[in-house]
Amino acid sequence: MYGLLATVAGLLSWLSFWMDGPSCRCRPQEPCWPDQQQWAALNTSLDGVLLHVRPVASVCHEPTFDQRSCGELLQLTAHSAWRAAQPGALQHWVWETGTDSNQTCLVGSPKEIPCHQGQIPLYSAAVRSPRHVQRAVKFAKEHKLRVVIKNTGHDGSGRSSSPESFQIHTHLLKDITYHADFLVSGAIAPSGPAVTIGAGVMHGELYAHGSRQGFMVVGGECPTVGAAGGFLQAGGVSSFFSHAHGLAVDNVLELQVVTADGEVLTANNYQNQDLFWALRGGGGGTFGVLTQATLRAYPDNPVVVTTVAVSAPRIHHLSWTVGLARILATLQSLNAEGVPGQFILGPSPTSSLKASLAVYFLNVTDASAMERRVRQHFASLGEEGLSYTLSSESLTRVSSALRMAPDIYPEDYGILQGSMLVSDKLFNSGDGPRQMAEAFARLPMGTDDILFTSNLGGRVTTNAGISNTSMHPAWRSSAQLITFVRAVEPSIEGKIAAVEGLTNIQMPILYALEPLSRVSYLNLGAPNERDFQHVYWGDNYDRLARIKRIVDKDDLFITRLGVGSERWDEDGMCRKSRSVVSRAWELLSDIMLS
Repeated sequence: MYGLLATVAGLLSWLSFWMDGPSCRCRPQEPCWPDQQQWAALNTSLDGVLLHVRPVASVCHEPTFDQRSCGELLQLTAHSAWRAAQPGALQHWVWETGTDSNQTCLVGSPKEIPCHQGQIPLYSAAVRSPRHVQRAVKFAKEHKLRVVIKNTGHDGSGRSSSPESFQIHTHLLKDITYHADFLVSGAIAPSGPAVTIGAGVMHGELYAHGSRQGFMVVGGECPTVGAAGGFLQAGGVSSFFSHAHGLAVDNVLELQVVTADGEVLTANNYQNQDLFWALRGGGGGTFGVLTQATLRAYPDNPVVVTTVAVSAPRIHHLSWTVGLARILATLQSLNAEGVPGQFILGPSPTSSLKASLAVYFLNVTDASAMERRVRQHFASLGEEGLSYTLSSESLTRVSSALRMAPDIYPEDYGILQGSMLVSDKLFNSGDGPRQMAEAFARLPMGTDDILFTSNLGGRVTTNAGISNTSMHPAWRSSAQLITFVRAVEPSIEGKIAAVEGLTNIQMPILYALEPLSRVSYLNLGAPNERDFQHVYWGDNYDRLARIKRIVDKDDLFITRLGVGSERWDEDGMCRKSRSVVSRAWELLSDIMLS
């Protein structure tokens, strides 16, 4: 009944939209924009956490240049954890700016160049509680504001920033509570060990907390990525732990979310099931503001990490391809034995290329035995003119294999990335490693570019019949996730060149491995993905779109390349015109499926 009523309400809303034509959100120069008294009242209701936002680099540019503040900024701006905490910054400058010179504010550019707001929001609610989120959401809806949600700002597709927007910053929701035997709300029996975290908890913080209490979770390798932000809501891939325990979304027991109506809901397998399904794979910043997540916890057991590194001059293309194929065939063989690993490819500090494979022997302590096990695969590489090194380390805890200290970036650090799944059929075929090696060897790479894999298969595959999430179904039949990261020169011209190179040269080489079944990872997607509905969600997109129209009928939460974004312009500011027929068919489908 609730679904039917919501659909009818949505129908009335859409009928009103048809009559009024395309609508836009409110901009600062328009009468609908909140006045200073209204912003002040919001700040009071938020206990003083509302901020007027400028790009962090503004203190290094005229007319607001300040020598002391700029000096302090230059000391801090490279720190990933500091950037996560700043409403006026993202992790990389690329999505802080637009695509022309009057939309930039770079730390390293001359102070005489004016600082422009670019993609940085105008106001930020640095929320400390779900109550703060509720009030921020209601204010944004009342005043038709463009809303963006920032957790730590690691988003690589421009989903955490937008011009003339109002930011909800969840970074300060830091609670961590371990449960020896968690009982999901509405369940009869407990689900075992779990940890409940606030949306702002970063992986490094969670791993450090877990190492003290003896537990681990399925999470990422970057210590300043939010464990319950976009990482989790778009799937959550661990380079090696996913092979053993599945995707992060497979391990979600319960979520707390503030919806577009300002309501705090608990979503799990027993209540708000459609929303629970959508939040586990449908992407962050789309179905509401996630404030809390409860995740399965696993023992922080020992692990042996064995690493092999192979290098060769760039001119030795054939031998280099042989070396890459050997590494990938080794990974294939170890995966068949239930052992995960991560392949990494990139230029070395010299003129040669370098590839490495890190293998993770979980619940094992004998490093020497594991090293011998891996070495046998590389004994003949010297005959191919390739050199390699091999080392092993025995760690008492899995968490010790993951970085907990924040990253330090180069000045004006910027990256773009693209990704694709490699099917089990291709990777585990007799010729799969060679095909992948040939593609990797042809890939043009700059001195700061990198390619890496994340190990799927294993539990990711066997969870197909257990974990019902909104991830693209192809994840359950894939062996690896390939990610290519391209460094971006700190200029608008550098950004444009990187987008064009990634879109037209580098990613097509990888996509050609499986051109008829291309699937990508939303968190590591290409910046100009044209077929995002299919490559991110496949057949699940229609259901995600229906849930979106029910829980957020006014599209308060729209992200770049997110569910429902096809109805909006690039900045999510104005609706696109659509035919009455297409809207009517959409609504009729919703009513029939309610």
